[in-house]
Amino acid sequence: MKKLAPIILVAFLAYSCKTETGQEKQEGQSELLATVTTELSIPSGLEMLQANCYACHNPKSESHDTMLAPPLAGIKNRYKRTYGTRDEFIAAISSFISMPTEEKALMKGPIKRFGLMPKPALSDSLQIRALVSFIYDNPIETPEWFAEQHGEEWKLQ
Repeated sequence: MKKLAPIILVAFLAYSCKTETGQEKQEGQSELLATVTTELSIPSGLEMLQANCYACHNPKSESHDTMLAPPLAGIKNRYKRTYGTRDEFIAAISSFISMPTEEKALMKGPIKRFGLMPKPALSDSLQIRALVSFIYDNPIETPEWFAEQHGEEWKLQ
């Protein structure tokens, strides 16, 4: 993560110095996100998941009853089925993670079961988007019991 901070800072500063139209700004943001997520390697992305997500979304849980939150693989599947593009997926989950509310929640059942997710320690929107991009771009470990409980149709990763 320490290696990622200077890259993010340089990319942000270079990007923010430009004056751009709305379209150029959106393209610049996509390029910046691509740069950041390219630098977020699988080991560091996995480390971010473990440090920020797996305390509640633990893929090693023994059963649904021992989890504090739904498995990330299931969340990823639901969001991918709902949001057709990578950018929409990243925007929707990033928005929810940045400020979790019931109104923004796509998965109402897990909120009834587990409660609303607390705001995570990640407060930097670029870090959140990089983490969500990592989730989108990489297979997410799934609890062994999950397929038995939800059938095979959930496997969209």
